[in-house]
Amino acid sequence: MKQQQGFTLIELVMVIVILGILSAVALPKFIDTTGDARAAAVTGVAGGLGSSSAVNYAASIAKGQVNGAALATASATTSVIDTSGSCSAALAGNLVDGTTFHATDAGAYNVSTASGTLTNVGDNVTCTVTSNDDTSKTATFILTGTK
Repeated sequence: MKQQQGFTLIELVMVIVILGILSAVALPKFIDTTGDARAAAVTGVAGGLGSSSAVNYAASIAKGQVNGAALATASATTSVIDTSGSCSAALAGNLVDGTTFHATDAGAYNVSTASGTLTNVGDNVTCTVTSNDDTSKTATFILTGTK
């Protein structure tokens, strides 16, 4: 007598049921990755801006700016970005390449001053970066005054 090989109908149905249960449990974990990705992107942009500000300040000190000197009367330093205007989209675009900063454009980031005033070289303000695609996604960074 010839032996049959293969799966029975009940075995196939059970596999389909198990796969359905697994996908129902796992699917919600993958659906909301957009929000997490936007939050991570905003945090990354803020980190890049904070690092760029620190390097810019270090370059200004290395090129002769005096910590504590008034920004209003300080002379511009070659190859140093003037941050005396505080947090803005234009300034952020000068500090970080490859990222779009604009107050309202989709796919861009908005930058604003959260607290503090830049009066002297070395003063710090806290700036907020907001995703224009989801304004609930924000991160902060420290901007140091240079000229």
